[in-house]
Amino acid sequence: MKMRKWLIASIALNAFLIISICIFGYIYRDKIMQRFVALKGNPTIIMYGNSITAQGKWTSLLDRTDVMNNGLPGMSTYHFLQLLPSHVIDLHPKICFVKGGINDITVGVSQQRMQGYYKAILDQILENKIIPVVTLTIYEQNDPASKKEVDTLNAFLIHYCRQHNVEYIDLNYFISDSTGLKAEYAVDKTHLNEKAYEIWAGEINKVLEKKGI
Repeated sequence: MKMRKWLIASIALNAFLIISICIFGYIYRDKIMQRFVALKGNPTIIMYGNSITAQGKWTSLLDRTDVMNNGLPGMSTYHFLQLLPSHVIDLHPKICFVKGGINDITVGVSQQRMQGYYKAILDQILENKIIPVVTLTIYEQNDPASKKEVDTLNAFLIHYCRQHNVEYIDLNYFISDSTGLKAEYAVDKTHLNEKAYEIWAGEINKVLEKKGI
């Protein structure tokens, strides 16, 4: 009888541990995959941008094990330029999806400086035979001043992309309206929810299919 109780307790404990491990693996699967990608090296795809990029679960969203999330929360285009060698160039990806600008706008960086940093980033990516793809800067919710700055930056980015035959993704077409980022796609004034990331991932997959990657 005592042995039977110990056996039941042992089975219950093992079942609990297995279930806990499965739950842990499911919740943190993207972080685990990112560690795998980092250890393997030479990612095919790099996601490079601010916290909006960093918060994307890209291995899960794109269903790939060769995508590295090198998002830099809180950083501006100046920081992206400074960290470009270690976070993109030296990793030799085939393609790099770049998105930034909203942090610059928030702290009042001038369009001249912001556009100059962005141009330098894209120029260096092209010079190193990496395919850049620009995700245009996303509007914030109900902020007309910010929206005006975003429009100016995006007009510059579209012009650059057309001049250099660079693909760009306009998420605002899907997730924003005349007032800015729609509430149904937002978790706060600036950041995106899962529905928005799924749309973004869909647009990324279209580019990857077009490029044969």
